[in-house]
Amino acid sequence: MKYAIFVDVDGTLLDNKQQIPESAVYAIQNARKNGHYVFLNTGRCKAELFESILDVGFDGIIYSSGGYIEYEGQCIRHLTFDENDIQSLIQYFEKNKIGYYLECNHGMYVDTLYQDWMQEVFKDFMPEGAEEYTNSMIVVDGSQQIYEVNKISFLCTLNNFDQIYTDLHEHFNIIKNTIPMIREVSGEISIKGIHKADAADILLKHIGLEDVSTIAIGDSDNDIELLQHVDIGISMGNGTEKCKAACDEITDDVEHDGLYKSFIKHHLIESR
Repeated sequence: MKYAIFVDVDGTLLDNKQQIPESAVYAIQNARKNGHYVFLNTGRCKAELFESILDVGFDGIIYSSGGYIEYEGQCIRHLTFDENDIQSLIQYFEKNKIGYYLECNHGMYVDTLYQDWMQEVFKDFMPEGAEEYTNSMIVVDGSQQIYEVNKISFLCTLNNFDQIYTDLHEHFNIIKNTIPMIREVSGEISIKGIHKADAADILLKHIGLEDVSTIAIGDSDNDIELLQHVDIGISMGNGTEKCKAACDEITDDVEHDGLYKSFIKHHLIESR
């Protein structure tokens, strides 16, 4: 039996230091050699998918929690925020002194609050790559018009996340950040009604794989719709409690070869 496998990035493929375990590279590359299809399905925008990730090799990519779909270098779907909504959200952030990060295919745009915070956080978790990551961001303020925004991240505390959710959830998807190391101090905003599951269906239909059996592996709340939608939903051991509860099974955490072990269990690859 051949499978279509959807793999999340942060906390699933990448560990907290933004490194890909060698076992995960082996698993993905050998599953593809065995005739399975392996797709990335991430909350990251295209500008955040660096060569070190893409070089692993995938059959297609879903970015921005379903907002942008790419297959063989061609765009299958690209949904962006309404420009008036972006301006309203920026005004809300600035009024409440909330740092923000606008995620686009063409770049990563941050205000000074978010950039300063990221530089401090990332140098502790990924000292070798922090400068490269943060230097790729473009600092903006509310005076610029940023077009084609796929997703937004924002700073929060345990207290004001609930307030932000209350203020905005009627019009947008609001969740805690999907990067494990910053989950409790940052949140994400995406387009209402768009998620990884419907994007997976669109991609499979485009390729002609609607009837293939499906597996998804993830660790965050933005993976839940997909994990419940596929034939086999697998949570990483480091996944959120909501993610684990939504899944058919739980593998080991990312630091202990969770992705590789799940591929072995389902006979997608031979052991090393």
